[in-house]
Amino acid sequence: MVPEPNSSPTANGSGERPSRSAAFPRHLGHVTDRVDDILPFVTVPFALSVLEVEQIERALDPTTASINLEFSLPSPLLTLWDLVDPPEPSGADTQHVGPGASNGGQPGATTTGTDVSIDMPLETFFPALESSLLTVIGIAILVYAVMAGLVTAGYLGGIDRRLRDEPAAIGRCLSQYGPRLVLYHLLVFGAFLAMFPFALALPGLILLAIPVVLVLGYLFYAVPFLIVVADVSLVDAFRRSAQFGLQERAYFWFAIGHALVCAIASIVLSLLVTVGAGVGVLLALVVGPAFALLVTAATVSFVQELARTGDAGRVVRQ
Repeated sequence: MVPEPNSSPTANGSGERPSRSAAFPRHLGHVTDRVDDILPFVTVPFALSVLEVEQIERALDPTTASINLEFSLPSPLLTLWDLVDPPEPSGADTQHVGPGASNGGQPGATTTGTDVSIDMPLETFFPALESSLLTVIGIAILVYAVMAGLVTAGYLGGIDRRLRDEPAAIGRCLSQYGPRLVLYHLLVFGAFLAMFPFALALPGLILLAIPVVLVLGYLFYAVPFLIVVADVSLVDAFRRSAQFGLQERAYFWFAIGHALVCAIASIVLSLLVTVGAGVGVLLALVVGPAFALLVTAATVSFVQELARTGDAGRVVRQ
């Protein structure tokens, strides 16, 4: 059934399709108007932010300071620490490796992008490593994927239902979307693990991997959202996400708008953490999750629009 023309932010009342380049601000405005319906879900990014105890300790360290510029693509579990990356404590013998690393993480350094840090030993490259430890690591990855998948299912599923004026029904969301989202997270972890041996063998490939990761991140950012919003299989979600990424201009402009707004927010939040000391960190732990909720809900709203019409007006989900 095709939705009524004015039943969502997809229509502008004149019968014309809304501007593709305004996709992000339009959906952000839509979810801001519905903030009372989705506000309880702020507990998810808040809890995930608070659980990052190490990040909080680094943010509270008076000997370090940083201003971040983080361009983030839509993510199902965006948190404060995806936007603010406090530097390592002064004198720590550490090194960041990834597209977000800059100036070695020294005090006062400005970081950009998103740090990618993987400490995943592989028996192929570390033959002395006991198989029991590899088993523990494998179990830890599985447990993390299950937790991330279930949290994503309840979080995105609840937001999706509230934006449709339906009860959140978290239990139903967990059973309906949880298994596919667990598989999605396992696939993401597996992709990083597959890249790791090549990075060890040929470190120069890391530079080549950066643009590849960015392109794949763009093409498939809608996958977990489509699993929930369109209730499709994992394979179909990847196929449709790639199709939108290649054919739908609104998909591109939404990603650009999301990245730019997150970059601005990262500057503001990192300034708040750096200048405000303990009080600033507390404020950031309130403002950051609220911002994360709004942009995640905006992505849910946008993917709802894609799932209804696509680029050629095709109806995907009833």
